[in-house]
This record gives sequence, structure tokens and C-alpha cells, in this order.
Amino acid sequence: MALHGVSRASVAVMHDGRLVFAAGYGGRGANERVPVWSLSKAITALCIATLIRDGKLSLLDPIGRLLVPIFRKFGDPADQRLKRVTVAQLLTHRSGIPRSADDNQFAPGLVQILRERAPCQASVEMLMPQIIKVPLVREPGSELEYTNTGYLLLGQIIEVLTGKSYVAAGEERVLARAGIKAASLDRDWGPLMQAAAGWALSGPEYLAFARLLRGEQHGVLTPETSQFLTTPDDKWTDADRRVGYTLGVFVHPGQHLLPDFWHAGGHNWTQPDAAGGPIDEVRRTSFVLVGDGTGWFASYDGLSAGTAPVATVELDRSFWSIRDSVSCWPELDQFPSTGRLAGADGVV
Repeated sequence: MALHGVSRASVAVMHDGRLVFAAGYGGRGANERVPVWSLSKAITALCIATLIRDGKLSLLDPIGRLLVPIFRKFGDPADQRLKRVTVAQLLTHRSGIPRSADDNQFAPGLVQILRERAPCQASVEMLMPQIIKVPLVREPGSELEYTNTGYLLLGQIIEVLTGKSYVAAGEERVLARAGIKAASLDRDWGPLMQAAAGWALSGPEYLAFARLLRGEQHGVLTPETSQFLTTPDDKWTDADRRVGYTLGVFVHPGQHLLPDFWHAGGHNWTQPDAAGGPIDEVRRTSFVLVGDGTGWFASYDGLSAGTAPVATVELDRSFWSIRDSVSCWPELDQFPSTGRLAGADGVV
């Protein structure tokens, strides 16, 4: 933290489903909720998985019929190919929707919206008129292009099919199953970044959620969605076929019976002409769940992969190095003492 100018941070570590370490630094509490940015995508993806479980949609469904109320409200897509994009293609970033739109890599129209109102006064609905006007940059299903906009559309699908707000559906269908009580979006950026990067959770809470990625026993995944999650075939992110992207997470087959999952989320936003005053924020979160049952979560302010790529890679590698050096894991489980995690209906 001293070396890289990090002001506040938190870390949590899990082994075999047990929380074995949690700490906060720089005045942050170990159980303090923080924005998890793109780690939100896995929550959105598992919420979609529950809709597949309930027969409300399938992975191969084109989103045109699912988003009829959205198109009716905001207008027909400028690029009619958007209607042919499938749910699976949105989940795996193969929709053809561009990563960059206008002058940012989140969503078209965001810069202008922040010129007119503070982040906490904006919402994802304000982005929709511009999102549906964006032309695709390639044929749906042809290539990978990581895009936040695709996950914002998944959030709209969740609202249409459940008849509830995205946050209510995500809490009820996913996070409550992990034992997390009163889950919420980030107070400032959550309503705007929503299904792509909006949730705020503590490290222990996110690791409790991550346990839902292991198997079908928690009632979220079916055999079909579990296979989709763990099988990177046709979902590769690199030419060497070492890493895939499935249900909101990167997947590596690894050296264990179960694959490794991970994701990182960065927030570096600078806008001198923002309505609520100049914005200059740099934050990052990262999460890993190794196939051997070890997992960790880190959140820190002051650097991100976009502003300090060498430092963030160094930190990510150090976690792997430390994990490899552990010869005996604690038998204790701190999950029951974290406060917000329920014991009755959740998996705790």
C-alpha cells in the first residue's frame, strides 16, 4: 500500500468453503461493503441461470423477443442484428456489441449523462436510448469482444422476465441463496452501472457468493448451466485456448478436478466537467476461486489495471505465490461471525 499509494484496502481468503482470513486496511473494515465493479457480472449471469432453471428462457434464445418491452419503450434497434444476439452470446461477450462507445468503455451516453447529473442521480435506464442505437461491429457469435453494454442488456432481460427490479431479482434469486442479507447496489455508481458493475459487497460476502459457482447443490445451477460455466469450449478468450469466459467469470481448466475461476474489476473515471463536481476515481477489485477450493478477494483504492498495470499484475501474482506457500490451512470458519450472512436459508 505504501509503495503504490493505496489509501484503503480489504482482503478475504477462503479455503474449502471456509472463510479463514478477512482484514481491512487504511481505516476500512474487514466486513465493509465496497463496490465490486465487474465482479458483478457473475451475479448477473447466475441470475440468468435461475431463469433458465425456471424455464423462462434458454441459452440459445435470441434477445429480440425477450426485450420487446425495452424496444417498445426506447425504440427499435438501429442495427437489426441485435435482435438475433443470443443469451449465450451476451454472457460470453460474443454479441458483436462494441466495447468502446463514444468516448468511454462502459456505455454510450455515459459522459453526457454525468455532465448533467451526479452518478448517484443517474440510472441505467438513461443509457438505454443510446445503447439500442449502437451498431454492432461484427456478426453475433463470430468473435470475442468484452463489453459492459451486453451485461446491461442482461439486466434488462432479468427485469422483463421477473417483473422485478434488477437488484430485487438478484438479491432474491442469487445472493440470498449465498446467505447474504439485504444486498444492495453501490450507493453512488450502482443504479447506473447495475448488471455490469453495480453491486457493493464485502470480501467475505463475495466469497460466500462464489461458493454458488461450485456445483448444483445450492439450487442455482442446473446440469446444463453448470456445464456451460465449467466448459470453456467455444468460449475461449485466447488463441492458445487456455482461458474461457462463461457465466460472468474467466475460466481456466487448471490442474485440478474443478476449473479455476476469476475476474477483476477496475474503475478509473476522470471527468473534470461532471455535474456534481470533478470526478477522479481509481479503484480495483479482484477475485479468484482455484479448483482446489482456495479463493480470495481483494479491493483497493488508488490504482487499477488501467492506471497501474504492472502493480496490479504484481499483486495478483503475489496472491498465487502466497497460496502456493501455505502448507497447512486453518480449520476455523469465520463466515458465521461476519454479521450479514444468514444461516437459516443460505448456504452458511
